[in-house]
Amino acid sequence: MQIIKLTSNMLSSNCYIVVSKKEAIVIDPSIEPEFILNKTNEHNTFIKKIIFTHAHIDHIFYSSQLSELTKAQTYGHKDDLCLYNDEHKNGSILFGMRKKFMIYDNELKDNDIITFGDKKAKIIHTPGHTKGCICILIDNYLFTGDTLFFESIGRTDLYTGDMDMLFDSIKNKLYKLPDETVILPGHGIKSTIKHEKENNPYVYESQQY
Repeated sequence: MQIIKLTSNMLSSNCYIVVSKKEAIVIDPSIEPEFILNKTNEHNTFIKKIIFTHAHIDHIFYSSQLSELTKAQTYGHKDDLCLYNDEHKNGSILFGMRKKFMIYDNELKDNDIITFGDKKAKIIHTPGHTKGCICILIDNYLFTGDTLFFESIGRTDLYTGDMDMLFDSIKNKLYKLPDETVILPGHGIKSTIKHEKENNPYVYESQQY
């Protein structure tokens, strides 16, 4: 398995291409399709599926274009359904845009398994940043979107954000994973579950109450 990270100019959002046996999935198409396709062409692979960790503009900006070019199926959680067609709820209004997005093709729920190549991607529903946020576990790699970052967490002041939900998702779902699990977040650099359990000040403080 190969993991390729691309970072967009819009809030430095991370887009990931995960390749297995000449099949690829794209997690959060936040970067121009030509850059994504250049990478998949270099690895002689094709994009089979596109997965949204959540429906904020900086993570799904190029979803329609990439889907049209590749004919790949798109996947998202139902609890973010109301964000796609509302510029206030998906955050595009914050960038001076009134942008609406295509709805995903396939609905995800907690513990769903998405297959590609010889790999299985497990969906972990982690509400908090938005109600429909998900994380994606492939082997010992956890793609956390805007749920958990290196020594930080996602904001909860946007539509459907909820701090209590976010703490619950992190402590009772993500922190239950093995310590060596590698965190690949929607912004910033990678981490591990062990490092975050020991060093993340936001979640640590929440455990004092």
